[in-house]
Parts: sequence; C-alpha cells; structure tokens
Amino acid sequence: SQWLKETSPDIVICIDVISCLYANKARKKSGKQFTIFSWPHFSLDHKKHAECITYADYHLAISSGIKEQMMARGISAQDISVVYNPVSIKTIIVPPPERDKPAVFLYVGRLKFEGQKRVKDLFDGLARTTGEWQLHIIGDGSDFEKCQAYSRELGIEQRVIWYSWQSAPWQVVQQKIKNVTALLLTSAFEGFPMTLLEAMSYGIPCISSDCMSGPRDMIKPGLNGELYTPGAIDDFVGHLNRVISGEIKYQHDIIPGTIERFYDVLYFKNFNNAIFSKLQK
Repeated sequence: SQWLKETSPDIVICIDVISCLYANKARKKSGKQFTIFSWPHFSLDHKKHAECITYADYHLAISSGIKEQMMARGISAQDISVVYNPVSIKTIIVPPPERDKPAVFLYVGRLKFEGQKRVKDLFDGLARTTGEWQLHIIGDGSDFEKCQAYSRELGIEQRVIWYSWQSAPWQVVQQKIKNVTALLLTSAFEGFPMTLLEAMSYGIPCISSDCMSGPRDMIKPGLNGELYTPGAIDDFVGHLNRVISGEIKYQHDIIPGTIERFYDVLYFKNFNNAIFSKLQK
C-alpha cells in the first residue's frame, strides 16, 4: 500500500491469482483508486487459490479455454478479454521431407514422462504407427533418463534423436533437422503452448492433444494440423498414420497465414484495446 501511495498507478496487472487478492486489499488500505486486471499464464484448473482471481476488476485471458475457466468461477464474460500470446512473423519456411524419406516428427519442450507433458503418450503413439518415421526431441527435464529408458523398452530408440535443452531450438530445427513433417504435443493440460505457434510460424503443421487450454485456438484441423482428445491414443495414432502414409498432406507455405491473429503487431493492438476499452467504462 505504501508503494501505491507513492506511485498512484492507474492500472495494476496481476500475472498470478494470489496477486489479485493482495492488490485488492492494498487498494482498500491505501485509499487509492486504480483498476486491477488479472493476466494468468496457466490453466486455472491446475492452480492453487484460483478463486482469488475474482478479486480483479477485469481479466485478460491468453486462451478461450482460460476464459471458460474464469466464467466457471463466476466472472462475467463482459469482463474478460481474450488476448492470446504473440509470435513474430518468420521469413523462413521449414519444408517437409521428400516423399521417399521417412516422416520427421518434432517435440520441443520439457520432458515429463506423465503429468502435464505426457511424453509417455508420445512414445506409445509412435510405437504403434505403421511406416517409417524419426522423432527429434529438443528439451530436457527431470524425466529425461526415464523417457530414454522407455524408448528402449518400446524398441524405438534407434528412431529417436535427442538434443537436450537448446538456447535457440528453432535454429537447431533449421540448421540440423532441416525438414519436419509435424510437431507433436501430447500434453494433459497447458496454458497457451507457444511451441505450437512457433512451429506454425515456420510453416510446420502440429498434431496436438485438444487439452485445456490453447491448442484449439491455434489449430485448424486439416489446414495446419490435427487435434485429438487427451489420452485418446487410438485417435493420435490415426493422425500419425495418415500423415506418415501421405493421406494427409499440408501446404507448409500457407500455414504461417493461418495464425495471422497471433502475430505481434496485431497482438499489441488488441492488447491495448482490451485494456483501454475497460478503463473507459
């Protein structure tokens, strides 16, 4: 409250739910008038004290799924603006491999065998496919060795290439992997998985679980990727097989245009509008 008295802000944006409660209490104690916005970057259904988000006046949701979670906690749809997260426009398209080459799949992210990321589902699905493929994994995590061991258990270790954590993963994709059929995401839940947007900005289609939340805002089935119900491995395998066989083909050069609303120029315009439209009420 002392900081509030000294600075007199017009707006306070809270990026975690508990801060909404603290900001609300500080406003009452300081006697200063300002508008509180929540701006969480995670699924509310997997966060402690999520109910504290209701102490904000207005809300910025990074996905339509998080908007639904806010509304489930009694927040009016009129007080929520879906702003997403931004990605930059790229000048490079990562092409698919040639027709006579194996499919090349990509995973970029933390390695959690089960839990949120469910890398186990990724391996289980690929192990059941027909046809030739490779999987390139860029990422690290507490389950790195467990994931490697499971690939050996399934007998697919010769088809998996590990890069560990990389400071510039998309440079690795361009310079070492070079051709990608699709990026894969098998998460149980997300906030707004930027790896999907990054991939599509390079023209890479994505096969993802339709988890809460984010993927359904980005993926247009048949155009820039496919969605399946989290945990529905049969459906995941079906998508993989159709991509491997060539039954499903994507035009990599048009995929960046399918995510136009997420590019940073439009994002910042929408973000500012979301803020100032509420202040004018």
